[in-house]
Amino acid sequence: MILIPVKEACRLTSSAEQTIRNWIDEGKLSKHNDEKGKTLIDKRELLLQFPTVISLYNFKGGTAKSSSAILLADFFDKQGIKCLVVDLDAQSNATLAFAKLEDLIVDGKYRLSLYDYFNDHTSLHKIVFKYNENIDILPSRLELCEKTDIDSIELLNLKEDFYTLFKKYSVVIVDCPPSLNALSRLGILLANYILIPFLPEPFSYYGIGNMLNSVKKIIQYNKDFIAYRVFVSIHKSHKTNIREDYINSIKEQLSEKVFENTIPDFIGVVERGTIRKNIFEMYEKDKSIERILLLMKEIDNFLYEEREIKG
Repeated sequence: MILIPVKEACRLTSSAEQTIRNWIDEGKLSKHNDEKGKTLIDKRELLLQFPTVISLYNFKGGTAKSSSAILLADFFDKQGIKCLVVDLDAQSNATLAFAKLEDLIVDGKYRLSLYDYFNDHTSLHKIVFKYNENIDILPSRLELCEKTDIDSIELLNLKEDFYTLFKKYSVVIVDCPPSLNALSRLGILLANYILIPFLPEPFSYYGIGNMLNSVKKIIQYNKDFIAYRVFVSIHKSHKTNIREDYINSIKEQLSEKVFENTIPDFIGVVERGTIRKNIFEMYEKDKSIERILLLMKEIDNFLYEEREIKG
């Protein structure tokens, strides 16, 4: 826990001091005092009063991007934190991890999805699918692949629609498609943070430089962007020299931009997508879950404890 004074909390969140003090009085924020009686508040607890938008992106398929988005949602769900999953990938893996196909069909027709937002500008509030008390979904469907050529200027105009909805949540997780199209550009434009899963193999390693260059060109138009990080996914327990070489190389190349912990090659991650139960409850004492939890906590610390005051 990192405790900060009220004035620093105001600078960190661009909030009025009275707003912060009202939240303390309303019980939204816990009040702490230093040895001089000065009011302090929990930095993470404060930042959870605002939506933090995390986009999972890699233009290479098969990097466990959707699986990582699901793991993050499960991690925050387990803590009782209100979370929205935005599925911008027409493959709909994230959607189907939280909703059965029959849940997405009403009277023989597909229920509203992001396709309807992009096609008919249906309100995002009408599209939201409730998974449980903590997780909501903006679902995808296959037809979304028709909406991959939206003009970049129009994407910037759409951002306000999404941010209006995001205000209802503490965490927003955006699953981008595995390509650099209009929908993935939108995911990058929406993001406060971009998390990039990396496979320790040649194609993933040699492509990450080009991908990061593309991301950097887009984020210059995103005034809300804070930072990006890379993490190793599908990390096999049987170590080989070539895999470890690629992991060491990416850490040398990007240094502090790479998380220390990894997602193991664990069958439970695959099963999570079909069983539709929180993975941290399904395999609570499994060693692989312990490793995943270490990464989730490292990400959480990066998002909240390490966040710096703007300007």
